[in-house]
This record gives sequence, C-alpha cells and structure tokens, in this order.
Amino acid sequence: MTTVELRRGWPGWVFRAAIGVVGLVTAGVLYAEGVMVTPLVLYVGLTAVAAAIPASAAAALLVAYPPVALVVLGGEPVRPAVLVLVALVHLLHLLCAYAALVPTRSRIHPSALRGAAVRYVLVQAGVLVLAGLVLLLPGGRTDAAVEVFGLACAAGLVVGAVVLLRRRS
Repeated sequence: MTTVELRRGWPGWVFRAAIGVVGLVTAGVLYAEGVMVTPLVLYVGLTAVAAAIPASAAAALLVAYPPVALVVLGGEPVRPAVLVLVALVHLLHLLCAYAALVPTRSRIHPSALRGAAVRYVLVQAGVLVLAGLVLLLPGGRTDAAVEVFGLACAAGLVVGAVVLLRRRS
C-alpha cells in the first residue's frame, strides 16, 4: 500500500476569486465586442453575486449573459471573440460548479482538479475543431433538401439518445 502525502493546498476561496477574475475578463471581451457600459456594469455586479453565492441563479445568468449579448450585437458567428467567450463561459461554468461544492474554509489540492482540467481542454479542442469545420463550409443559403436532411439527422440523434437512456432506467 502506498501512502500519498498531501501538501498544504489552496484555500477554498480560490474558486470564488477565480470566478471574479474570469468574469472580469469576460466583461472585457464583451466590451471589446461593443457591448455598452451599462449592461457591462450589470454583468460585473452579477459576477460579484455569483462569486459570493455560486450555488445561486446568478451563476446561470453569468453563463447565459455573454451569448445573448453577442446575439444582440450580431456579426459573424465564428470569430475570435466568440471562441474566446466559449472558453471563458465554459470555465465560469466549471468554477461556479466547484465553488458551490467546496466550502470556503476547506483546502483544495491541485491534483484533485486534474481530471476536470483534462476534460475542459478536450471539450475546448472539440469546439475549435468544429469551428474550423464550420469555417470550411460554403457561405450563403443552404438548399431545402440539405436542411430537411440535417433536421432528420438531429431528430434521429434525439430519438437514439432517448432509447439509450430508457434502457438504463
């Protein structure tokens, strides 16, 4: 049997501080994209509430706000700011989830976060690959037959997921 010596670790409030930092970086990206100051002030306030109470609805709003702001602004769907915001919003989601579970007076050992970090990197790599594929697609209007085929495929995926989930329960 091997013993593992646990070192001191990080304080539990590190997740909450990271929510604040990532939230401010997200607000900076939104400002660079052209979001007005008043909504950004509300977003920064929402970041403070989510950092203080990560198990609240503020965390969900913190994650939902940037995509809605980008849709309102318009522009190209695949651009560097969108890809950066995807990574930041995903990181905010993870930080809020862990901060909601880890008490502020606890200690966090970085090795315990290795699995979550690997999954984060893999998901973001998948997002970049899909974004690259989208950039390769031709622009303009899609034929109706292709849209119907795509819709049928999506419906087939949903039906398949439901069937697979039913077998387990």
